[in-house]
Amino acid sequence: MSVLLVERDGATHTVRTFDNAHAPEEHHEHRYIGSAKQAPIVTHGSVNDAMHAVEIKLREGWSDIVRSWENTR
Repeated sequence: MSVLLVERDGATHTVRTFDNAHAPEEHHEHRYIGSAKQAPIVTHGSVNDAMHAVEIKLREGWSDIVRSWENTR
């Protein structure tokens, strides 16, 4: 599992989570609108490929993800 957290106003907020809780080959990306968890984007494939994609997405796009989340608060 990977989680993108942000600290705002002295509190920690979950912005995005990535997991494969249902099956090793089923990958979920959960967006949050404010503190409400949204239905996941579901992809399928190897765990290694999924985690590599998450790492790239977070390294290259974390600021856009956080900015999008901030617009929903």
